[in-house]
Amino acid sequence: MSYFELCFVTLSVTNLTDAERFYVDILGFEVTRRYEPTRWISLSVDERSGGFGLIEAGDAFVPPPDSTVDIFVNDLDAYWRGIGDKVEVVSPPRRTPWGSYKAVIRDPSGNRLGFVESPVDKGAS
Repeated sequence: MSYFELCFVTLSVTNLTDAERFYVDILGFEVTRRYEPTRWISLSVDERSGGFGLIEAGDAFVPPPDSTVDIFVNDLDAYWRGIGDKVEVVSPPRRTPWGSYKAVIRDPSGNRLGFVESPVDKGAS
């Protein structure tokens, strides 16, 4: 039994306006909340998995080079057809050594995002 459950992840970005455009127009998220005093937004995700947000850190922000936030998607191939030519690709969809099916991209601030096909959709437990 786990005592931990992910509550919320906030990624720092250099420019919130540009990041919002990327996450909404290209990746397909929706802004669910906004707090202008800190230049922060919350993005739509499955409510069972916690929350996801962006906060403006300015030009001084340097993303960790190997950190990746993974997000489940129902059908990675279909999702990839919609975004694959519009994003900076780190790794196209492929089977990982540990068995997941995953693609990795960078957002405009350099954050790495992994899109992982939900194991439920392929009959995995």
